Amino acid sequence: MDHMRATLDALMGINRDGDKDAELAKKYYDQDVCRYYLCGLCPHDLFTNTRIDMGSCGKQHSKRLKAEYVEAHAAGKVDYSRELLDYLDKLLVECDRKIARANKRLEDEDAEARNYPSISKSIHTDEVQGLTDVIMEKAKKLRDDDTIEEKDKEDLREEIRQLEDDRAMKQATALLTSFQEEQKAKEAEAKPSEAPAEPEVEFDDETKSTIATKMAAAEFAGEEGDVDGAQRLMEEVEAIKRLARAKAAPAPNPLAEQRAQDQKLRVCDVCGAFLSIYDSDRRLADHFGGKMHLGYMLIREKIKKISKAMLQPKVAARPERERSRERDRGDRRDRDRDRDRDHRRERDPRGDLRDDRRDRDHRDDYRRDDYGRDRDRDYRRERDYDHRRSSRY
Repeated sequence: MDHMRATLDALMGINRDGDKDAELAKKYYDQDVCRYYLCGLCPHDLFTNTRIDMGSCGKQHSKRLKAEYVEAHAAGKVDYSRELLDYLDKLLVECDRKIARANKRLEDEDAEARNYPSISKSIHTDEVQGLTDVIMEKAKKLRDDDTIEEKDKEDLREEIRQLEDDRAMKQATALLTSFQEEQKAKEAEAKPSEAPAEPEVEFDDETKSTIATKMAAAEFAGEEGDVDGAQRLMEEVEAIKRLARAKAAPAPNPLAEQRAQDQKLRVCDVCGAFLSIYDSDRRLADHFGGKMHLGYMLIREKIKKISKAMLQPKVAARPERERSRERDRGDRRDRDRDRDRDHRRERDPRGDLRDDRRDRDHRDDYRRDDYGRDRDRDYRRERDYDHRRSSRY
């Protein structure tokens, strides 16, 4: 009875009679179940409330179904990781294109931009890696452990957020240290130069007359003992000169200003955002802890993990019953092979048949040769007899 029930469940589903909960009737291989979530990462959950928000996932996320898939995947029955890898690759291609365009923009303005140190390498320290491992472990526990109470889950979420903030701050500190070392290296290579002198400007007649009048008034005030008045007039003279120089100076070049600004920027090689070398540690920490950066970081780590698993040899952990059946099939194949070989030998003892056939063919050839020799000999005898007879008469 149980065997018949199991067979019907496999063919028609456990909810074939409509008397069971729809959630319990679900299977991980149903079409409305998110396969990306089963593999451990649904991209729809990464960029919520950002400018690349993908919206909510239209398929079902269930921890129970995920546990069933993990068990089936461990047994070698199913593997959806290739579908997830293809989808993540599409997302990463767009991000890499954005990074390439940003780097090209900086290289067009500054030839040394290609020599800038990588952001990801600058922030990758042992301390940061240790925090990342702890965060991943706690996130896995929060995601997969159904025995945790709701209050403990909230405490665990808060702990993960605090760890992510600490990691982001350490990454920002490491990046600022890298920027400072880069600036020191550039200053050491640069040759010291004297400050440029102010350019000489030819004042117009009106400006010259105004300056001369105020200079004379300042000199007179000094002779009269009005030191404050003389000093005020001299300051006005300097202000007039500065204004005249500013009017005579060439207009600022917006391209040059933009080039100088671009030389202060770096491109994040994880998410493609621009970072300034003069940003504060808090601003950089906000970037490293943001959803965009964390989302693309998780995508890159997941791609590496799946690719590494695909390169390893496939050793299916099959049940003992299946392995026993495979051994029985192998034994049956060996027995059938031996039986067929013996049967062919009984029907066609190749060794004896070949010897008999070879001897018979050899005897036939010998007989044909003897017959030909006898016929030639008789022909020669008749010819000689006819020749002697004709010569006699």
